[in-house]
Formats: sequence, structure tokens, C-alpha cells
Amino acid sequence: MTASKTNPIALFKRHPNTSPSTLVMHNRTRSLGELSYAYYESALVVANQFDGQATSDIFLLPYLFLMRHAFELLLKDGILILKNVQIEFCASDPNEIYENMAPLEYIEQRGHNLMKLFNEFRNNFNSLKLEEEFPRAIESVLNNLHQADKSSTEFRYGMQADTDPSYIDSASLCKELSEQFKILDIVIDYAYGTVKDRYSTQGKNDQTAQADIALTATDEIR
Repeated sequence: MTASKTNPIALFKRHPNTSPSTLVMHNRTRSLGELSYAYYESALVVANQFDGQATSDIFLLPYLFLMRHAFELLLKDGILILKNVQIEFCASDPNEIYENMAPLEYIEQRGHNLMKLFNEFRNNFNSLKLEEEFPRAIESVLNNLHQADKSSTEFRYGMQADTDPSYIDSASLCKELSEQFKILDIVIDYAYGTVKDRYSTQGKNDQTAQADIALTATDEIR
């Protein structure tokens, strides 16, 4: 999950950049959240192929693979963010939070099971005791994705036999997946922002209280 700085990829060395207009850089650090949106935007590009013609059917699995991976990366990013919130604002022990592993090593160990990732993320969310409840629709969509591809291989290889074709409204499918992806991102931002504001306000209140105590003590001395 981390870019190699000592072992350049041979494929890339075969194609050194010669023009700023065609430059693309590989060895830059990206967060899982940034990568999740890159996969999401790529899925939207593929979704533009759906035009009702039989020739566009082949793009369904690539689209679903990209969307599934976008959700997986966003969930993993959310887990990291909420765990870091617990460390930064709730004085949690990093070794306990990450089970004596580095954060990225910990997240790699989570695997590809969407529902396991979702349940861990939701548990972290609920542990913060926020006012807003976790949106229920996200679980339904993620569970449907999980049931269709439990190991992140079905959408890649399309190995599951299907003797009875499914007739899908691509616009409805894409709309639901996009909406829930964006809602999940909002949930992550809400959780982080709310906890940050809570402890920032608490810190200011503590400083104000300390200042009041100091002023009172000064008045008594006088």
C-alpha cells in the first residue's frame, strides 16, 4: 500500500516522460480516501458506456469492480480516520487501537470483506457517541455488493455461472451506488468534524475556566 522508493517499476522505466502534457507521476503518496475517489471517478467514466445496446453489457463487471473497490478503500480510510480521532482527541492508546501494528499494516490485515469493514467502521462511529445516527441505507447497499462479490474476485473475473440473465436498469444502479458512496464520505467527514469541534470547544472552555480561576485568585489577593 506504500509506494516503493528503492525499486522502480520496470514498466514505468520503459516509458520516461518527454512532454509536460503527457506527464503522470506514480511515486506520490495518496490517502486511501483520495484513491477511493479516483476509482469512483473511473467507474463513472465506464458507466458512460451504458447505452442500452448489447455491446455495452461487457462494461457492467468493470464498473462494479471499480465501485466495489472505491467503497472498500473509503471504508478503510474511514476506519483509519476514526481511529486517529480516538487517538488525537480521546487519548486512546495507539498500540491498543492498532493492535501493535502500524496503521497501514493494520488496515491491510482487514482484508476485502465489505461487511467486516463496514461493521468495524460503524462500531468506531458509534463509539464516538455522536448525535446523528448511522444512515441505514449504506448497510443495505454494501451488503448487496458483498453478497454479489464476497472476496473481491467475482467482479474481476466474472466466474460465477448465471444461466438466467438479469435485466438491470443501469441508470438506477449507478444512481444508488453513487449516492451511497457520497453519503459514506459525508458520514466520515461528519464524525471527524464533530469530534474535533467537540474537543476544541471543550479545550476553550477549560482555558476560560482556568482564566476565571486565575482572575478570582488575583482579586482575592488584592
